Amino acid sequence: MDKAKNFLVACVSAAALLSAGCSGLTNLTPERVPENSSRVYTLSMSAYINDGSVVQDSIKPFVVIDGETIPMKEIKDMKYDRLYEYDYTLPKGRKDAKYYFLLKYQVSSNIDGVNRDREMKSPTVYTLSPATRYIVSMQNERGPVGASIPILGRGFDKEDKICVGGVIADTEYLSRSTLNFIVPPLESGKTYDVELIGEKGEMWIGAFRVDTAKMGVSPSEIKMTGGDLVTMIFNIGFTAPKGGYPIDVKTNIPSSIIMDEVVVPEGQSSVSVTVKAAAPGKGFLYINGLGFKEKTIPVEITSANTAEPVMKEAESAINEIDAKAESPSK
Repeated sequence: MDKAKNFLVACVSAAALLSAGCSGLTNLTPERVPENSSRVYTLSMSAYINDGSVVQDSIKPFVVIDGETIPMKEIKDMKYDRLYEYDYTLPKGRKDAKYYFLLKYQVSSNIDGVNRDREMKSPTVYTLSPATRYIVSMQNERGPVGASIPILGRGFDKEDKICVGGVIADTEYLSRSTLNFIVPPLESGKTYDVELIGEKGEMWIGAFRVDTAKMGVSPSEIKMTGGDLVTMIFNIGFTAPKGGYPIDVKTNIPSSIIMDEVVVPEGQSSVSVTVKAAAPGKGFLYINGLGFKEKTIPVEITSANTAEPVMKEAESAINEIDAKAESPSK
């Protein structure tokens, strides 16, 4: 008999747990609440009561904060059956506050007709800690290497840097609410994570796509005689980062061209390089840089001796004429 009674009690308890399994309170307050000058923050929760016998007029929502149990206001919302809010003012001098939610209600009894009191509490105690440092927006989500991109937010300082795809970008501090960064040399056509890095920690900002840029190269074609020199100018359109900006120059006529490596010096936007003509040849210079579209420069080198036979022939003819003029007539 005792075994049967214990089994019945166990079954009733299990049924009660299953029926109440979906009941509960959900905290809808954002984990990171931006700090504001009024110091007023909205605490919100939704409630689900898995009990068909609940007395609707008896439902009373509360937030327990600073040792006070404060009534919350019901908000009509199509997404939630029961949504409640409370505008809490954080006292001056306080950086955070602990709180939890409480819901009191009654259920009707079919046995004796007497309503029974019920209550639900939050599964945990929450912390309201307004963020003094946060990101509002990245003004552009794409752009070429060298573009200046503003970041808006709050709590910036002069030590903050912007990192794009793992590369520290040149960052300009304008105010506690604005930073600018220059898109660093990165392969174009790809999207990279943008992060804020500083003494106060790291923060993900968003994703940025690097578009293809065009490099300025002068002259647009090269025609020289062996031994001649020409100055080439490379302009990247932005200030080269720390360590300089390397430009890769290749050619399909390596025996015809002599030139040094091309690097735009740190802090400058252009560089000039002397090119010397060597063996005769006809081909191209292929110019590439991270984030730039390949630039092709036609090259033609002719021999320095091509004109010598013609000059010698002309010189011989002149000498012959002079000789005839000097000889006595017969």
